[in-house]
Amino acid sequence: MGAGLRGSVVVAVASEFSLRGGDSAAVLRQHGLEPDALSNPGVKVPLARYVAMFEEMANELADPSLGARLGLAMRPVALGPAGMVMSKSRSIITALERLTRFFTTFQPDTQSALLVGDGEVTWTYRLSDPAIWPRRQDSEFTMSSLIQFIRSAFLRHWRPQMVQFEHGPISEDDTLILEGLLGCPIRFDAASNGITFALSDARTDLREEDADLMATLEGYLADIMPSEIGVSWTSRVLALIATRLGHRSVTLEEIAFDLAIAPRSLQRRLAEEGTSLRQLLCDHRKQVADLHLRAGVPHLGNLAAALGYADGTTFWRAHRGWQGVPPSAVRAKRR
Repeated sequence: MGAGLRGSVVVAVASEFSLRGGDSAAVLRQHGLEPDALSNPGVKVPLARYVAMFEEMANELADPSLGARLGLAMRPVALGPAGMVMSKSRSIITALERLTRFFTTFQPDTQSALLVGDGEVTWTYRLSDPAIWPRRQDSEFTMSSLIQFIRSAFLRHWRPQMVQFEHGPISEDDTLILEGLLGCPIRFDAASNGITFALSDARTDLREEDADLMATLEGYLADIMPSEIGVSWTSRVLALIATRLGHRSVTLEEIAFDLAIAPRSLQRRLAEEGTSLRQLLCDHRKQVADLHLRAGVPHLGNLAAALGYADGTTFWRAHRGWQGVPPSAVRAKRR
């Protein structure tokens, strides 16, 4: 079938866009997508085209929060078997564990993780390719869709504790609108998109599972998942760095645990590929910092926290070491 986003998601987004007065067929064709072809259940849409299409739809309707609005109209069926296995799970955390495991069956080239902390859970999401930017609509659509999925499958009036986005705010009014749509406080300029909620709520069993149905669905999803054969250790570690940074510490021991490998073995595998955890962490921080500084991030302290630094001074020193100039100079120049 080839790599790309599941066509049913694009169809659902385009349909909602049309209901709001947009010409979905024209926008789809503008981005090289034929409306009739999307009806094929096996069709895959390149992520870059989908994201650009979404940004164009928001511009056409002059609605910066279009993605969040459309996400609240979504249903798990749009994700196919992955949406079904999520909606039939016994608890919220079980559903998110499965969603994380099978996310690439309907949207490849993404990094997602479920991070359990002291009394809370955070699910993170990020497109792997930094060149796909801006991507505000996709990020807000994904977070609001997840909220809607949980409400429709488990608790009708459920609200998260906080949602964070890797992009910056547009205006105070737009932030208030977004908080009203998602029903929680919003934090911007994070290292990845994420949704945080109480662990106690997530672990509560809300239904009995159909064991035979789950086994069938999970077996099917496992069969169609992109293979990890040939995926480098560097790529696997980078994916974990991207999802943990700003949420949890990034250490050799913790990364090795997530990859089910001994720390020394992981260190050796990375060395064989000509790198190290320290180097990969540094490179990823540079990439994220550059992305946000080019976008004119207003608060360098928030960016420092998103990159996992103890404070703004530590980030300032690190950036000066990379580029020879402080981050504020890069931001001012790129603006």
